[in-house]
Amino acid sequence: MRKNILIAAVLLIALSLSGCDMINNALPNKNATVGDKVTENDNVAKNEGAMTVIEATATSLKVKMVNGTDSTWQSGNMRDYRLETERDGEWYEVKQIGELANTMELMLFAPNQELTHTFEFADRYGRLAPGKYRVVKSFWANATETAEAHELIVTCEFTVE
Repeated sequence: MRKNILIAAVLLIALSLSGCDMINNALPNKNATVGDKVTENDNVAKNEGAMTVIEATATSLKVKMVNGTDSTWQSGNMRDYRLETERDGEWYEVKQIGELANTMELMLFAPNQELTHTFEFADRYGRLAPGKYRVVKSFWANATETAEAHELIVTCEFTVE
């Protein structure tokens, strides 16, 4: 009898934990909200690499990235980014909904390599309202014969209609 109760309790806890995402996915998306004003960073990539829009929606952004340098870039995975929105000519962080689980495996982005990636916003930010946004992704550019190692921040602006 005790064994059956223990097994039932363990199963109930397991179902409760696994059901959290199912419940979140079944409910309508929350709308993204605006957070603090962003201070501009001097390390924003200028003609070193590009992130261009392939397709933008209220819940995702598909981009093409090109490392146009002679340096290998490294970073955590592509979920390691932030989202900002423009209001009256100033950039503000978009607030995250809850906590984000993110693994930090090393990502290497070789010179002249191209990468296509889709940023999914719904689970992290909710549904984006119409407006102007940008994704901000940080890399570490390794030293080369012509440049010292440095942080490199790549941005991609897009509009949600």
